[in-house]
Amino acid sequence: MIKLYLVRHGETVGNVQQWYQGSTDVPLNEHGIEQAQCLSRFWKDVHFDGIYSSPLQRARKTAEIIAAPHGAAVETHAELQEIDFGVWEGHTYPEITKRWPGEIEAFYDSNGTVRAHGGESFREVEQRITPKTKELLAGHTDGDTVLIVSHGASIRCLLFGLLGLDMSRIWCFAQYNTAFDVIEYYGDKNVMTIMNCTQHLEGTTGYQSQWGNMPTL
Repeated sequence: MIKLYLVRHGETVGNVQQWYQGSTDVPLNEHGIEQAQCLSRFWKDVHFDGIYSSPLQRARKTAEIIAAPHGAAVETHAELQEIDFGVWEGHTYPEITKRWPGEIEAFYDSNGTVRAHGGESFREVEQRITPKTKELLAGHTDGDTVLIVSHGASIRCLLFGLLGLDMSRIWCFAQYNTAFDVIEYYGDKNVMTIMNCTQHLEGTTGYQSQWGNMPTL
C-alpha cells in the first residue's frame, strides 16, 4: 500500500473574490503563503518519498513551501493542473450566469461530460489526472508516502477516478485551501482515510473547521 496525500493549493486573490481561476496562473496571496507554511510545519516530521505538483504557480509554490523542511525537490506535471474553465475564467458565478445563460448550470447538472465554454469537462480532467497519478505511483514501492499538490476541481476528479465514484456527484466533496486528503492506494479498491482536513490551520484567520457546526451531543 502507498499512502497518497492530496493537497489543494493555498489561497489566492481569485479565491477571495470568488472567480473561476482554472488554467489562469494566479499566485498565492499572503494568506495563502501562511496557510502553506502552517501545513509545512504540521508535516515537518512526515517523510515523503515523492512530491509532485501542478505547474501552476499557486500549486507549485504551495508544494515548495511544504517540501522546504525536507530538502526535497518538487516535480511538476501538466496533467495535475486545474480544469480549464475557458471563457469563464476571471468571472464569478453570477457574472457567468448573466453573460452565458444556462451554460454553467448545464455544466454542473451533467455527468461530467459537458465542457466549460472553451475549456474542459470534468471527465476530460479525470482522464488526464488519474492515469498520470497512477503512472507516478507506479514508480514507488509498497510503504512509500507520496504527496500531490493540485487544485480544487482536479483533486475532486482524481478522487472520483481513484475511488470509482459517479462523476455526477463531484461537487458533493468540499476541498478548502491547503486542505488535505489521504488515500490508501492499492492500485484497485483504494480507500480514503482522511478528507478535506484543515487541522493545520486551526487558530489562523478564516479557519474553517469540519466539525464547527456539529451539535453538542
